[in-house]
Amino acid sequence: MTHITVSGAAEARVPADQADLYASVSRRDASREAALAGANEAHARLVERAKALVAEGAASRYDADPVSTYSNTWRDERGENVVEHQANASVRIVLTALERVGEVAAELTASGADVRVQWELGSALRQEWTRRLRADAVADARVAAGDYAAAIGAGEPALVSLSDGRGGGGPVPVAGARMAMADMAAPEVTVGQIDVSVRIEAVFTAE
Repeated sequence: MTHITVSGAAEARVPADQADLYASVSRRDASREAALAGANEAHARLVERAKALVAEGAASRYDADPVSTYSNTWRDERGENVVEHQANASVRIVLTALERVGEVAAELTASGADVRVQWELGSALRQEWTRRLRADAVADARVAAGDYAAAIGAGEPALVSLSDGRGGGGPVPVAGARMAMADMAAPEVTVGQIDVSVRIEAVFTAE
């Protein structure tokens, strides 16, 4: 009896079914209170828009990070200390109405936010494709084992063990900050493709 150890793999490029929009704002001022107040005001506007998108059904959820602050200190040309305070805020909006990605990104950019878009697969769609690819990866391993068995003149191989190689997929990065100006139409946006892959290790026996 011969043991045959092989790898199996399957992969696919799947159109994303959601887009994560990361909108961030920052305010700088010599006064910490003024910087913080400006950031809080901008943060509130982002959250208000995020809530509206969820209510409209265009977004499934949003996550609002707390406002953070820090200070920079340096000496000017006269040797005097200068202190500048900065306050930052960011909101993540999960858009499911993909036809509105360009519109919303342009709107948030025009409001003064820096915007980054990342395409994603929702958990249900990712699980669906992973299950499909697992079957394809097993079939791929069977073909490889059959080839080796035939090469040594053995019979049809039988599967005796299988392990998950922990394959995975990641988002394809797309356009980021400042996607449009206030007086421009929303740019055309192409839905990103996500790589999903499965890898396995399999052991067969053949006589």
